[in-house]
Amino acid sequence: MEENLVITKYGVTLRRLTHDRIELLRVWRNDPKIQQHMFYRQEITPEMQERWFTNLDKERNYYFFVEIDEKPIGVVNLKDVDFEKKIAEPGVFIYEDAYINGDVSFRACLTLMDFAFEILGLECLRGHIVPGNKRAVRFNKAFGYELSNAEMNEWSLDRARYEQQTQSIKQYLQKIY
Repeated sequence: MEENLVITKYGVTLRRLTHDRIELLRVWRNDPKIQQHMFYRQEITPEMQERWFTNLDKERNYYFFVEIDEKPIGVVNLKDVDFEKKIAEPGVFIYEDAYINGDVSFRACLTLMDFAFEILGLECLRGHIVPGNKRAVRFNKAFGYELSNAEMNEWSLDRARYEQQTQSIKQYLQKIY
């Protein structure tokens, strides 16, 4: 899959992370408003970020900046894609406050999940939610995610449930965008 991948759908653009933007990602990721919702909460140094990006298997990990009007406002990702098992772990955060309470994160995740299921051919997404993050639970349930392992706070979404759960909203959004 190309390194400069750009996906535009539902009024948002996902632009694949490139080396020249890893510092912006690091700054956002270290911000307490983002860090508090992550399992890994230690400060990420520039050296750690560089090492992470250099060692990132770009065939199995897809990190995208979410853009509105060419302005980056957040990040979505699919990590540890297993093409044999047809599964990956998704993630999302919106950094820019003006977009946190709107539908941009929902539209960005729809775009990412369409990419996962339709382009990559995955059959399941499985992610983890930090305990107590009720907002993330509600958000994920809207796509059809179900709790699959309470002990690990693991939530799963299979392709069929996703398609059923989002069919009408995607039809509506396709008319608008």
